[in-house]
Amino acid sequence: MMNRKNSKRRKVVGILGGMGPEATCMLFQYIIARTPARCDQEHLRLIIDNDPSVPDRTEALLGHGESPLPWLVRSASFPKSWGARVR
Repeated sequence: MMNRKNSKRRKVVGILGGMGPEATCMLFQYIIARTPARCDQEHLRLIIDNDPSVPDRTEALLGHGESPLPWLVRSASFPKSWGARVR
């Protein structure tokens, strides 16, 4: 079992999600299912920014929509400000 001292050394993972909320959920489930944890406290610490207001990436790539880049850059700062060091 992990004690408080060990939990402070664990890396925090930041995920930019919401551009497909269901895909974000599936990714989270995938990570949980493949984490070799014996109890809840042994799972990864994740910070997910689920922002479905990001403009459609496909439309932007086709030249028909707004670029999602400003949203993604802004969203990347949230997990980092909350301690995420793995993105």
